Amino acid sequence: MADSDPKLADTWARLSGLFSSRRDALFEQLAELGLNPPHGVALMSLLHAGPTRMGDMAETMVCDASYITAVADRLEELGLVERRSSPDDRRAKQLALTAKGEKVARRLDAVVTEPPPAMTALSKADRDALARIARKLGEPDTSRWMPPRSLR
Repeated sequence: MADSDPKLADTWARLSGLFSSRRDALFEQLAELGLNPPHGVALMSLLHAGPTRMGDMAETMVCDASYITAVADRLEELGLVERRSSPDDRRAKQLALTAKGEKVARRLDAVVTEPPPAMTALSKADRDALARIARKLGEPDTSRWMPPRSLR
């Protein structure tokens, strides 16, 4: 370990707990909708990336194509996605959100992106300090919401 600063380790543990609290809130929302985490991943991926070929979705989710078929079956059954022929290869199917699916995906995305109560309870001065420190840590990659493949 490059730096064994116990304060830094404690800070990281606290931040990880905040991230986990949003994951837990997401899982609760999914359960209320009769969905599981892979369903949520697929919906939010479609929300951020747009219509996606099923094979590409399997690659994004790092799973077998047959599993994406099962995920798509459930989401289609609930009226959240529709299968379409891919415009560049009619043999390939792509998934696209329906209007209902977009509403659900936006609801899930709001759960993930909403700051946890511990952050909203901070004073303005503490929020400003946290924002300043976060900017020092790097720019967020807003083009993708899922972690890089190397972290999954």
